Amino acid sequence: MHTAVRLLVAAATAALLFGAVAGTAAAQTAADGQFVVELDANGDADAVFVEELDLSDADQRELFEAAQADTDRREAAAEQFREQIQLASEEASTGIDRDIRAGPVTVELTVEGETGIVSYAFRWENLARVESDRIVLSEPFSTFESLDRELVVHAPDEHEFESVAPDPDRNDGHVAAWAGLTAFGDGFEVVAAPARSGTAPIDYAASPETTYGGAPIALGVSALLLVSLLAARKR
Repeated sequence: MHTAVRLLVAAATAALLFGAVAGTAAAQTAADGQFVVELDANGDADAVFVEELDLSDADQRELFEAAQADTDRREAAAEQFREQIQLASEEASTGIDRDIRAGPVTVELTVEGETGIVSYAFRWENLARVESDRIVLSEPFSTFESLDRELVVHAPDEHEFESVAPDPDRNDGHVAAWAGLTAFGDGFEVVAAPARSGTAPIDYAASPETTYGGAPIALGVSALLLVSLLAARKR
């Protein structure tokens, strides 16, 4: 394959992943799954993207199980996703004072009943900006109109949310969640500050059975399926 063709394939893949086609949001419904971001006090984050698939069809289950058993395919999908999330990170880094970077991706495929769960986990460096003792999450979510699935953001340890916009569907001061296709854009901003004296920290250690909003949290995102990561066209 010539270099130009590889670049075109990469561009097409990114367009599908990031919903670069005008009008996509209007035609889409919220996807099953989540994007979970656990912030650290230094601005880095542990990110987990989960895709849920219906495996009630025998052929679909066979394809899923084949991918589950194929180490090379999983590794290739993990690297493909890392490249795509890094493209989004580089776009979000334009015009700001930090370099957002995606680390190596770990992929995991599991089956629960008739549901296949494809999940990817990665370290997202410099995701949030640090302003004195406050942690501010904006990019890359503020760069796009919406996310196609539920977004769940965890405040850093010993921190709590000072402000959250737009209004989330759930917010207990330490974990905030927005339903899929919530309008983001420039108004998206989450600010966390050190917890007030006397506020007990909450332990959010997640096991594979832990759920947030009904979707299992497994370590690892579905580049195998080329699902739409950020719905709607880029601004």
